[in-house]
Amino acid sequence: MERFINIDRVVAVQMTTPEDNPLVTDASRIMDVWFNGPAIRKQLFKKVSRAEQEQFAANLLKRGFVQSGNLLINPRAVLFAEMENHLLGGVITIGFGDNNRPVELKVKGQAFSDLAAKLAEG
Repeated sequence: MERFINIDRVVAVQMTTPEDNPLVTDASRIMDVWFNGPAIRKQLFKKVSRAEQEQFAANLLKRGFVQSGNLLINPRAVLFAEMENHLLGGVITIGFGDNNRPVELKVKGQAFSDLAAKLAEG
């Protein structure tokens, strides 16, 4: 299967691996991708290969995305971030959905600190 994902529109990605879900294999992994636009929209991509998933993640990291476990976030997409606990992490808002409700993601403590540092840089 051939696929193109406009990496410039990606604000966050959740990678699902066999460690996360025993029904996922190296040949049929899953990626949830949040795209920006007038509203933040999430698209589920099933049956991506391990190589495709790893290459996509590597490309996002090269572009400055911050990783929190299997979640990668574009710091420039963060509208609001609130730390709940330095060990547990916090919640970030990456935009608003079609229903005008905030799209929030949980991130680990280190990722929250990395995001805050990148946001402080400007």
